[in-house]
Amino acid sequence: MRLLSTAVVGAAIVGAGLLAPVSGEATAASRDVTFSPSVARPGQHVQIDVLACAVGKKKHYASSKAFTKNVVIYGKGADGQGKATVKRGLKSGTYKVTVHCESRKLVGKLRVSNKPWPAVIPSPLTPGVR
Repeated sequence: MRLLSTAVVGAAIVGAGLLAPVSGEATAASRDVTFSPSVARPGQHVQIDVLACAVGKKKHYASSKAFTKNVVIYGKGADGQGKATVKRGLKSGTYKVTVHCESRKLVGKLRVSNKPWPAVIPSPLTPGVR
């Protein structure tokens, strides 16, 4: 019986994850700027990926009120990457991220949530769960 309930809970989690982009969970205003994780928590590190933002003559960087400081975007092939730290104590919401790539400015939106993720899968170590 426990196997069946775990399978049902797992299916529900996967289903919710597939529906997230449809229900407004997409975070980038432009497909050129993406974040991982797509929903960040205050104090967490976030990977920024920028399409067609290779190393150039000028320093490439991303800036946002959500970040502790401006982030250098390093070239990786034809694209760029950087790692930002989300400010601690930041309120939940969507924050604009501007990427400066040579003469182009790309804009993405990072979603920040300070709400904890619920523990939906019972653990064998959790008292009272059978």
